[in-house]
Amino acid sequence: MQAANRALGLAALAVTALSQPARADEAELMEKIRGLEARVQELEQERQEAPSRDAVRDAARATASDTASDWTQHVRLSGSTDSGYFAGPRDSVFDGGSFEIWDARFFLEAELGRDVTLGETTLVRDVGFLFEWNLVRIGSLTNDVGELYVDFQGIADSDLVSAQVGRFQLPVGEAYLQYSQGYADRAFVTNPVGGPWWWDEGIRIYGSALESRVGYVASVSNGNTNFNDDENHAKQLTLKLYADPTDWLHVSVSGLRSGKLGSSDEAASGSLWLGETWAQPLGNWSPVPTYTNGSVVPTGPNEIDDSLFAGIDVIMRWPDAVKLWLSYGRYSMHSAGPSLYDRALQEWIAELVVQGALVSPLLQPFYLGVRSSGIGTFDDDEGYLLDYRVSDTFGYNMKWLTELSVVAGWHMTRHVTVRAEYTRQNVGVVRGAGGATQDGVTRANLFALEVGADF
Repeated sequence: MQAANRALGLAALAVTALSQPARADEAELMEKIRGLEARVQELEQERQEAPSRDAVRDAARATASDTASDWTQHVRLSGSTDSGYFAGPRDSVFDGGSFEIWDARFFLEAELGRDVTLGETTLVRDVGFLFEWNLVRIGSLTNDVGELYVDFQGIADSDLVSAQVGRFQLPVGEAYLQYSQGYADRAFVTNPVGGPWWWDEGIRIYGSALESRVGYVASVSNGNTNFNDDENHAKQLTLKLYADPTDWLHVSVSGLRSGKLGSSDEAASGSLWLGETWAQPLGNWSPVPTYTNGSVVPTGPNEIDDSLFAGIDVIMRWPDAVKLWLSYGRYSMHSAGPSLYDRALQEWIAELVVQGALVSPLLQPFYLGVRSSGIGTFDDDEGYLLDYRVSDTFGYNMKWLTELSVVAGWHMTRHVTVRAEYTRQNVGVVRGAGGATQDGVTRANLFALEVGADF
């Protein structure tokens, strides 16, 4: 078809040429014909090449689209934030009444590879990465690193051994699962006053068997609160064993040994937190005089020889209906100085959350919860700083701290929850320190109305 078109074009040009006056120069006319013929060839060539260029352009666009799609399939961004109105008496953890950003954290997760092999042997099934930006915590701007680790899942193609290397939540008890990424799913505004948790650098090993009915999580870490701090090079060991004998019952037991904490130049600061307290020298964090056995004692030695934790958790869960969580733990700290600086803390949590769907399908987005939690020495002669936020009020003279909380929540959407919580807080102080605290016991009424969002 293209050849026929070309012939017709040349014939038309010839007729045109013959129709010119006889006086036209024949050589000049032939030159014009050759020029027009060359132009026709150029146009034919361009038309033949056009589909090829379109295909290249379309292929480039498809490649760019595939690259973008591939990136989003292997990287996930998520986060949560909580803000609202918080009210309480002066010098309490909800000092006065104000609007606050209560918590904000963001996460980056990435898939780094699958089926890492050496010959025909599978070394690791999956390799991943997680980073947590801990921006705001309990109303304070922290702007630091939470979890940050590389995750090796299915080592030797087995469910029994996986490992996370970096910075992670200490695998002790069940409370730590409500922090970091678990913060978006919790039922209450506040955290329990007990419950072990906090981050540390090291290696966390985990695995399961019997279709995940039983499993373990263990870790070896630096053992210090501060980021990347390991002043004496003693390593902290943890072990958690769990079992799910039925679909509605979860039981776990946990243990921790810190080894030596602190040094002659640096005060001990253990990485295991119970609520808002941790292992530290007696009197170190507060200007308030410390009473022991009814008398003021000087600040304890910087070093703690050892700290030990043992605990048990039981969770009973009926989906879309009821969750009951019972937890108990004991944490002992042995000072490098005289035994009067040793302390043993007990902590408990009893939490019940009932979903509205248990009553009626119309109430499915709503829930109610009640929680009792406590921590203390429960000794009239030996106290401890049980919440660092009240260090200037009570110091290390608190013998117990208990809270009773009631919450009502509404899951407005899948990613937005509104919560209203009332908490009754009680603080007991040791003998000798009670004169300024109403016979040794103080009480505070705390209220919070919060909106939580996650993505």
